[in-house]
Amino acid sequence: MLKYPFYLATILLITYSLGACTSAKQVVYMYDLKDTASGSLGNAQSAFENPIQKNDQLWVTVGGSNPLDLVALNSANGIGSGGAANVISGAAIGYLVEADGKIKIPYVGKVQAEGLTRLQLESSLTDLFKDYTKNPVVNVRFLNYNFSVMGEVKSGGRFTMVNERTTILEAIGIAGDLTDLGRRDNVLVVREVNGKRNFERVNLLSKDLFNSPFYYLKTNDVVYVEPVKAKFISRKGVPQYLAIAAVGLSLLITVINLQR
Repeated sequence: MLKYPFYLATILLITYSLGACTSAKQVVYMYDLKDTASGSLGNAQSAFENPIQKNDQLWVTVGGSNPLDLVALNSANGIGSGGAANVISGAAIGYLVEADGKIKIPYVGKVQAEGLTRLQLESSLTDLFKDYTKNPVVNVRFLNYNFSVMGEVKSGGRFTMVNERTTILEAIGIAGDLTDLGRRDNVLVVREVNGKRNFERVNLLSKDLFNSPFYYLKTNDVVYVEPVKAKFISRKGVPQYLAIAAVGLSLLITVINLQR
């Protein structure tokens, strides 16, 4: 009589174990990428340039032949005659892209910034500063170049990009990588462009990731990793105890059988 419950418990244990297994295709990034394959970043690079938007904070510095001119031109950035930048409350002073898409430059006035890339704005400002100093050299950087990673990652949060070519893989790495229950084939990227939010699903398991226009992140992008369905089931407290109960029942039945 007791052999039937034993077989039943064994079957339940094996069934659960098989159900808990995950194939390599579900966890290995870019699983379909062959060892000898050479990928292309054509589409990703074409969408890489990050246009300046309203509310961006820009760091603009001007170099040139006349140090006295440079003190005045760099005053809005808090740069003194020695070239050192002042810091207020831990944040560098910069130029805010206002609602009209322009920034206010000392002695120059308002300059169009929205819609331009960083390099385009550098070129535009260089031409403007030629009337104020000799041989101007302009550098433009983003001060608010941030992104967020949320969901099934080990250390989610808001992070600052160390450079302007941060990829989604680097962002996930900064957040500590995905947890075991993070869904790798359907990562959501939220991007705001010209006041409109765009949503894109990215498959980290496919080599097509490299051709996605969302491969390179842009300022204020949000990366969300949703959990696999097993995550919701586990919160009910069933799977983690099912295997334990099955093993316990099997051992109990075995002991009873041995004692008979």
